[in-house]
Amino acid sequence: MDIGGRDSHHFHIIDIAGKIDRLKDSIVLKSYVNTLLERNLFFVAMNLAKVTYLDSGALNVLIYCHNTLRKKNGSLALIEPNEYVRDVLEVVGLNKLVKIYSTEEEFEHEIQNS
Repeated sequence: MDIGGRDSHHFHIIDIAGKIDRLKDSIVLKSYVNTLLERNLFFVAMNLAKVTYLDSGALNVLIYCHNTLRKKNGSLALIEPNEYVRDVLEVVGLNKLVKIYSTEEEFEHEIQNS
């Protein structure tokens, strides 16, 4: 898994690439989000366009992020998951908790107009 970040409007976008399938990956992702929280960044989007696989540990981190950001009056958004990742998110019901955008352009358009 590769991870990086950038700011866009009032959101911090985390770009993730590869598989999120090891405990180490989940720990790194959770640590990254905790660093954002320490910096008082409570609006986070994860760009999943290059994520090819995620396991239950990754799902737990997404749920943790959603719950933690919500408690801080922030939010989590997911951008451009591939068909496999979207199916996994829907099976576990994450699509009912977190807004999922089909493209980054759709995400950008919505946050610019809100």
